[in-house]
Amino acid sequence: MRITSDDSHHGVLSPLDDDFHRPDEQRWYHETSWFWWFVPEHRLGGWFYNWVRPNVGTSGGGAWVWDDTTFFHMEVPYYACYSNLRLQPDRDLRDFTYPSGVSVRAVEPLMRYRLGYRDRDLVDIDLEFAAVMPPWVGRLTGDPAVATHLDQVGRVTGRMVLRGRDHEVDCLAIRDRTWSPRPERWKDGKVGYCNACNGEVGFLAQSAAGTRGQTGDRVHSGYFVKDGRRAAVVDGVREIERDPEHGFLRRITVEAEDGDGRRFMAVGTGLSRMAMPIPGVHGVVWTSLVDWVVDGQQAWGEDQDAWPLHGWATFRRAALEGR
Repeated sequence: MRITSDDSHHGVLSPLDDDFHRPDEQRWYHETSWFWWFVPEHRLGGWFYNWVRPNVGTSGGGAWVWDDTTFFHMEVPYYACYSNLRLQPDRDLRDFTYPSGVSVRAVEPLMRYRLGYRDRDLVDIDLEFAAVMPPWVGRLTGDPAVATHLDQVGRVTGRMVLRGRDHEVDCLAIRDRTWSPRPERWKDGKVGYCNACNGEVGFLAQSAAGTRGQTGDRVHSGYFVKDGRRAAVVDGVREIERDPEHGFLRRITVEAEDGDGRRFMAVGTGLSRMAMPIPGVHGVVWTSLVDWVVDGQQAWGEDQDAWPLHGWATFRRAALEGR
């Protein structure tokens, strides 16, 4: 995907941002590394999501793979997520194996990465992420202003052997990184994070809403890319049609406008998903593989529907009692 013009702050990043960042003094300083991939013909989705809390000396996260046979993390093809592993004192994320066993190696700064993970005869994953666009930095924080988050789409290729079955991976998928304080106890409110890309058109929509069952979230940030121009999303709505029995995404619509005044619509169908508990981060995140139509073009992507546990319980109990 050729980006000929761009209004992000990606120029504030350097090759040093592939390494771990220097933490501030807050106890819950938190740094993440996330890559995902998918095999649409088998409705498989997979995550490498790992974090460190250097001021506490711990690391968490891991690897997981889901399909369309179940959404329960105790029944998906593979799930290993840790919350309190000991963090190595000497570490460099440009060539690092997390305590979970997930390895990340920067081959080309901010552009290309080798990823690996193996657990007995359950799963063996060997992937490469090759960026198709510069990192997106949607906003700067602090004084002086600095980046604390990035998003980036790349082509993910390689292989995954899952419970003895070999799968070729070749997809366009997004990654992200965050480095900032993140308290152990998450406050009220849910967030949405959805995206898609086909090499010609793509978007990222980040949204927020309350926890009392609203289907429409306000999109407050992200980007839209088309005809080589990538511009920040300034406003929009993300609406989810949920499964009446379990509450997960069946259909999703995003209508938004970017800073150039371009309006776009993306309509997606959820093909598979997983209800994913992440200790100390959100509570529960529904992550879904989504078949999108973006501005009339088919594209693959995902949706993340993140809730505090009490918020999800309140929402679902009200829905079930009202049937």
